Amino acid sequence: MKNFWKTGAQRKGDWDDTEMLRAINRLAPVLAKSSADELRSLSQRLIADVRERQPPMADYLVESFALVREVARREVGMFPYDVQILGGLAMCRGTVAEMATGEGKTLVQSLPAYCFALAGKGVHVVTSNGYLAERDQEFSQGIFDFLGISSASLPERVPPLQKQKAYAADVTFGTGTEFGFDYLRDQLLLFSQPATRLGENFARMVLQEPALNLPLAQRGLVCAIIDEADSILIDEAMTPLVIGGKGSDEEGVDEVYVAAQKVADKLQEDVDYLVDGAFKTVRLTEDGVEHLRSRSAEVDVPWAALRRPWERYIENALRSDIFMKKDVHYIVSDEKIVIVDQFTGRTRPDSSWREGLHQAMEVKEGVEVNAENQTLATVSRQSFFLRYDKLCGMTGTGMESAHEFSAVYELPVQVIERNRSLKRVDLEARVFIDAPSRMRAICAEIVSRHRSGQPILIGSGTIGNSEALAELLDEAGIEYALLNAKQDAEEAAIVASAGKKNAVTIATNMAGRGTDIPIGKGVKELGGLHVIGLELEESQRIDRQLSGRAGRQGQPGSSQWFLSAGDQVIRVYSPTAAQRLAASEADERGEVKAGAWPAIFRTAQQRAERQHLEGRKSVMQRDKWLSETKMRLA
Repeated sequence: MKNFWKTGAQRKGDWDDTEMLRAINRLAPVLAKSSADELRSLSQRLIADVRERQPPMADYLVESFALVREVARREVGMFPYDVQILGGLAMCRGTVAEMATGEGKTLVQSLPAYCFALAGKGVHVVTSNGYLAERDQEFSQGIFDFLGISSASLPERVPPLQKQKAYAADVTFGTGTEFGFDYLRDQLLLFSQPATRLGENFARMVLQEPALNLPLAQRGLVCAIIDEADSILIDEAMTPLVIGGKGSDEEGVDEVYVAAQKVADKLQEDVDYLVDGAFKTVRLTEDGVEHLRSRSAEVDVPWAALRRPWERYIENALRSDIFMKKDVHYIVSDEKIVIVDQFTGRTRPDSSWREGLHQAMEVKEGVEVNAENQTLATVSRQSFFLRYDKLCGMTGTGMESAHEFSAVYELPVQVIERNRSLKRVDLEARVFIDAPSRMRAICAEIVSRHRSGQPILIGSGTIGNSEALAELLDEAGIEYALLNAKQDAEEAAIVASAGKKNAVTIATNMAGRGTDIPIGKGVKELGGLHVIGLELEESQRIDRQLSGRAGRQGQPGSSQWFLSAGDQVIRVYSPTAAQRLAASEADERGEVKAGAWPAIFRTAQQRAERQHLEGRKSVMQRDKWLSETKMRLA
């Protein structure tokens, strides 16, 4: 084994994936004959060499991938396919690898994670929720332990000192939100220290005195591997990371929001204010501002408690009534407003809307009005992830956002071929004049398919729609599992069972994302898993993720969308088309011929995507402006 490492091709700088794959495959039979001690010794030598010489990654990719591949076969019983190797190579180059649902991305990420971890500077594997972080760490731990690489799952909601052990590991698994908040907490701690005098740090180094011993959680942002990269880097980028402190309970604060709601109730649309459905904004007209004076006099407004112009309070009250829908954008739990993430369908109990909107919502629902949080630190998710020296990721749907990945993160998207060809049948969408007709048709479709035992997964964009369908299934006597994305292990277990015979599962579209759905015994003969899209989302990627649940790894499967004039995507982004559809001639079930309607819905969806893109640009531009302002004031 003396000249083992010389079996790889000679490389400098960038590499050719095909050449790399051939070299890795050539090493497979050699490593298969090696003992466990020999493999461990090879890994230790590789770790020592990389940390001492810091050679280009191309010099040790073949050896490291071949090692991980053989150890995975022994430890977890999986030998990465060629396409999985190609996915790992793409990420090592710094790309977003698009790999279809069911292609084994959890196994793939162990390949680049080991390569990056060899340098000993820390690798962050970023997942969309805590359960997936723990699951992926447990899955990979045997591989990493064998190879002499430490790994840990990042605990949530614990003090920074309790996180240092996790961050000290070679590979740390956690959510993007937790990594981001820990970064902000560390920055707050650093900024709280008195400024160092000129030359003080140099003097400490010369005198060999210890640096300031601060209880920082992180040891730097060196490398991040983003699982479900489109969800974390694109969808969640609409919401900046904000650390807030409890605002002061000034006397009369709650009365301000109550007064604003009373005034807003008396204003008229298109006279006193204008509504922009696409941008989800409300703007007072000149007449509306004038009317505020007289109408504000009709209520008792504690003017001294105002934190912003009175008009903003009125506009927030109007927004809460017009745009914010219960069981869609939020739920009321334990007499509190809890935000529902529009892309994941998950609740965000620790989050609140800013600039007084959350308080306006509390008045709307008649719950206790809490003081606004004071912003202590904030960073856009785009700016946070750009702070990593190395960034890469993987997802099942990346090409739709290829331009944004490139423009914002300088991440190209590389499509990795499937291990087996796709056999899923995507049926033509069915279109209805209203939501009730659509819901009844879905129920009938479920009853029909359920008779044969075919498993069915229904994806809903909102909690309200999923519960409405559940009521119809109750009336029809169909047993089902209802998931409203509570982000825990139970959710993943239910989703994993969605492919069993006779299973009917209703879930928000992102529930259990990242969880494999194997089909059960006898299901293949029934046509595999059938996916029903209850409505189009405001992002085509999410629809693709849902349909991708069926037909994984060359198995049979099918998908179909049910659309109606009441769907948000067409009602908000193409209202004229929605009105035409509602007035269309339909059969006794309320169904119209599909014709051009699916294309019209897709056009509305594209408008929504453009709008969300502008919103993400705005978040990043605001973050840049704040950073530049702080630098000028420093």
